[in-house]
Amino acid sequence: MTQIIVLALDGEAILMKNILVTPSMQIQDKDQSGQASSTANAEQGVKGKELKVSGLIPFADKAQLTRLFALAEAKSASGGMKRYRVAHEVAQAIKFREATFSGNVDAAPQTDRMAWLVNFTLKEYFSVAERKAMQAAAAGGGKATAQTAGGTGSADESPEKLSWFEGVLKKIDTAIGPTGGEQ
Repeated sequence: MTQIIVLALDGEAILMKNILVTPSMQIQDKDQSGQASSTANAEQGVKGKELKVSGLIPFADKAQLTRLFALAEAKSASGGMKRYRVAHEVAQAIKFREATFSGNVDAAPQTDRMAWLVNFTLKEYFSVAERKAMQAAAAGGGKATAQTAGGTGSADESPEKLSWFEGVLKKIDTAIGPTGGEQ
């Protein structure tokens, strides 16, 4: 009997029985109420998604367990954690494409089932939220917002290509007026 491949990393099948893949996403915020009973929060952005994977690997299939741990320990050419392309229906549904192993990889023996209960977490690399932030930053390159004593205003880019600080100083200089006795 052949087993249906449910999860693959870089095209390599992760064969487990009773596999359960649970996605999660953290929406970071910070309480702004201090000591008051207010419910005010400050948004701090959407963090990368995670896939928590759990399943059974039979005792008879030691090679699969060994390979899973080898994948988790693998390093990239630059020395960092290896990134994997993730193939799974849940990953596809939530646009989870590349991931690294994160947290614990454990294999608890289940003697009643003659298998190891394997748990591991895949953390998204270069998340959709990061891509959107980069695209928004790239699209907003034509206008800059400057904060001055008079408030916040939109400043068109000048042909001189001043830095943000130089732009603020130029506005202050213009507001003060000409130097010396000139009028």
